[in-house]
Order: sequence, then structure tokens, then C-alpha cells
Amino acid sequence: MKRPVARAVAVGLAAIALAAGLLVPRARRRAHNYRLFDSLAAVPLGTRVDSLRLAFPWLHCPEMTDHSAEHEPVCAADADGRDVTVNAPDYRVGTIEVMVFGQDRTDLVAWAQARLGAPRGRCSLDGNPLQWWSMSGTTVTLTEPPPGSRARELVIRAGGGAPPGCA
Repeated sequence: MKRPVARAVAVGLAAIALAAGLLVPRARRRAHNYRLFDSLAAVPLGTRVDSLRLAFPWLHCPEMTDHSAEHEPVCAADADGRDVTVNAPDYRVGTIEVMVFGQDRTDLVAWAQARLGAPRGRCSLDGNPLQWWSMSGTTVTLTEPPPGSRARELVIRAGGGAPPGCA
């Protein structure tokens, strides 16, 4: 009688350890992603690329020695299933885009609503449904996920209203 109880306790403890091993890293990844999104959302648009490099050393910002108008400086990084792209016309932050990939990707909608409140509007651009927020001269857009899925793209750009193309 003692042996089956001991076996059941061992199996139960193993299940708890396995669940903790899966859930704790997931919670850590979510917290890490939220910190990343918070820090990117806090970057003032218009910040010089040099300052951006200091704040985010993992961003790759190639030196642009040719100042021709046809090449807009772009900083980019691929970090843990997130592609971050910063378009920097005149070597100042103009647009920040975050594309989230992976099976265990962060819920961008939950992050945006927790940080920004209810969306200010919705529209469709090129057949892609968007939610958008506007505050302090900045517009944040988020691709609306299909039912049962998660959003994949977050864009932060200058502008105090609906994103370009949304009326």
C-alpha cells in the first residue's frame, strides 16, 4: 500500500516540477517582451540614431556615409523571435516597427490595452485589420489577429490621429 502512494506522490511532484518549468520561463519571456515593448514605446520620436544605439546596443545601425536622399537609414535587430526595425530619416527615429514571431509569442493586444487603454479606432489597410491608439503626437498601430490567434505587428509613428491610409 505504501508503494503506490509513494509512486503517486512522486508522479505528482514530477508533474508540478514540469509545470513550473514550463510556466515560469513563459512568464519570464512575457515580462522580458513587455519590458522591450515598454522601452521601445518610450523612445521619443525624433531621437538621434546615436542616442538610440546607446540605449539599445543590440540594434544594428549601419553607418551611412552616403547622405543621398534615396537611402533612408534603418536600424534593425532580430531578438528572440522579434524583428525590430527603426526607420530613421535624417538620422532621427521616425518609425519603430516590431514584428513578433513564434509559437509562444507575446499577446501584443493585451500589452497595448494594458499600457494604452481601449483602441481609439479600427480600420483596414491593404486588407489588414488594424487597431490604433493616438497620444501625445504619436500613433501606435497593431494588426488585429484572426480569431484564436495573436497580433504580429506593432508600429509606433509620429502623428496625432489615425494612421496614414485610415480615414
